[in-house]
Amino acid sequence: MVRYTIKQCHYFAVVAEQGGIAQAARVLNISQPAIAQAIDKLEDITRLQLFDRQHAKGMSLTIAGRSFLLEVRDLLNHAEAVHRSTENIASNLQGAIRLGCFQSIAPFHIARLVSSYRKQVPRIRIDAEEHLQEKLISKLLDEELDLAILYNLDLDPSELSWHILTRPSPYILLPENHSLSGHQSLSLQNLADEPYVLFDAPGSREYFYTIFAAHNITPQIAFRSTSLESVRSAVGHGLGFSLLTMRPQTTQTYDGHIVVPIKIKERIDPTEIVIAYKPRIVLPGILLNFIDYCQKDFTASELS
Repeated sequence: MVRYTIKQCHYFAVVAEQGGIAQAARVLNISQPAIAQAIDKLEDITRLQLFDRQHAKGMSLTIAGRSFLLEVRDLLNHAEAVHRSTENIASNLQGAIRLGCFQSIAPFHIARLVSSYRKQVPRIRIDAEEHLQEKLISKLLDEELDLAILYNLDLDPSELSWHILTRPSPYILLPENHSLSGHQSLSLQNLADEPYVLFDAPGSREYFYTIFAAHNITPQIAFRSTSLESVRSAVGHGLGFSLLTMRPQTTQTYDGHIVVPIKIKERIDPTEIVIAYKPRIVLPGILLNFIDYCQKDFTASELS
């Protein structure tokens, strides 16, 4: 275990640079005995004679002292770098954020968030990963994630805290060649007897079931998938209609079919996309700053 201190090393380096204890004491603005004691202690710990002490000529480094000075300078430079990093961390300008995101939300927001935040705070690294709802909650509770962007689908306030980012409304998705695809809006009853393509991600599945149940509709499930794009592709191929909340900028599916988003006539409460975290007595500033940034970013993206 290292027994000498950064202060002792600093005193040694100044004495070596100034050529004597008296000169170093003036530079450091401390007493000569304090410096002499630090040098003696350093020599005792390292078992090295660092200086030749000549009353007429002051103090000169020994061969061992010159070699040790090179190491000490590296140590002091590194200590200074650590100190600057600590200040950056304390001021929330440096560190890492472990961010999770619901799989179907991630393609719409994560890359934009990471890219734009990195430009503003380049020394903060965001380690992003995508999971379904249950896995995100589990990783938050196990403190494997700092934050997660997910749906507020029966989140437990005794386990998690969260802030709302946006409230997307569900919509109907039809293939381009569907007889009703030209409508601006449709009632769910218009599609009650048609085959349904289910976005089968845990949490989302229950949300859409609740919508149908509220309107006394039993969906005729013809296809299901936990992938948003697989659902869109199935609709594009005419396997049925779907209900979704996330809306891509393009109406074209991966395999080239066209799908049409249509507003639902019935009043349906929008779902909430939130940024959640495990409650703490004091949430670190680095996380508070990022949460605030996400809220502003989501608002700006909705207005653009």
